[in-house]
Amino acid sequence: MPMRHRLSFRIAAFVLALGFVPAGAFEYRQIDDWAVSCDNAYVCTISLNPPSPQDGNADLAAIQWHRSADPSAPLTLSLPFPPGFFQKGDSKGAFRISIDGIEAYSVGIADLAKDEAVGTFGVADPAALAVLFAKMTAGKSATIAYSGGLGDFSSTITLAGLSDGARFVDDLQGRKGRTDALVEKGDAAPPESVSVWSIDSYKQLPPSILRNLSDENSVCYTDEAHLDQADAFGFNAGASTIMLLPCGPSGAYNQPYQLYVGKDQEFHRAEFPNVSEAGITVLDTVYNVNFDLDNRKLSSVYLGRGLGDCGLAHYWSLDEQATGNPLVLTHERAKSACDGKDVGAANWPVTWQSTLGRHGDAADKVKKADDAGNASEAK
Repeated sequence: MPMRHRLSFRIAAFVLALGFVPAGAFEYRQIDDWAVSCDNAYVCTISLNPPSPQDGNADLAAIQWHRSADPSAPLTLSLPFPPGFFQKGDSKGAFRISIDGIEAYSVGIADLAKDEAVGTFGVADPAALAVLFAKMTAGKSATIAYSGGLGDFSSTITLAGLSDGARFVDDLQGRKGRTDALVEKGDAAPPESVSVWSIDSYKQLPPSILRNLSDENSVCYTDEAHLDQADAFGFNAGASTIMLLPCGPSGAYNQPYQLYVGKDQEFHRAEFPNVSEAGITVLDTVYNVNFDLDNRKLSSVYLGRGLGDCGLAHYWSLDEQATGNPLVLTHERAKSACDGKDVGAANWPVTWQSTLGRHGDAADKVKKADDAGNASEAK
């Protein structure tokens, strides 16, 4: 199973532990018993969260569905290791999944890919999984059962919320009304490609970037394992391509990022527009980035502490006609008092806002939308 799936699992756990959604690096929704998390490249995971079965063994309840934003991308499934598998293993065991009491899918462990780092099996069987998912979204409960040398275990889980979770993924990935939607398919054909992609290995980077990222003497040295887990992504911004990559390891709740801009194989390190007491300036590094593909916007949030009640947030729009750095600063938010109030960057005061042209208009619309949302939540 690709390590990208691990990221979505950690995101869900992180969000639940903090009790709020940090402003950066992903989209998250809790829908009934199912959690949906999507990274900056719009790779989405739908997890039973928390994995509390109606009856049976809780270990087997922790299943996850995965789908990337690529046109007609297949669904993949993660199944948890059965109890005792870490210690003893079992090459002859098998899984069965039943929907509302009727068996819908079965597979032998020998045919699955093991990921021992997180204790899951990866299932890649596109046609069969598409049928299984459709049955699950239409059903009320599912039973995940294992039988083999370790014993017989099963877990029955509720399916309420899975269909709405799939609908959320379709909307976020732009599949609504398309032939490749998970639910409510339409007649529209998917595009030939998408403009955003995950970066999770050195081989995806041109030499002009790799020599900085992989140099152990570089300030932003990032080993390949961390690159795989850091929600790095590339985006075709029209006149140029941007890549947002980790700048070294993460702290307790802040992951630093660097920006590269270029075309084909030639990229250069770029800066993030910023406002300081001295005036307009730039930053070499920002934290906890979040990419809005539909609106062509990028944001970052430096958290003063994990609660998310203080820090500094930047918001940029992308000028796709720019041949150099396409980021245009629209506004900033900041809050210095870590007082347990105003959790989330959208609730912090606006400390600077562009008044220039469409970027000023965009910043004003964002501020008004945030203010309206905050007022609605306060009622």
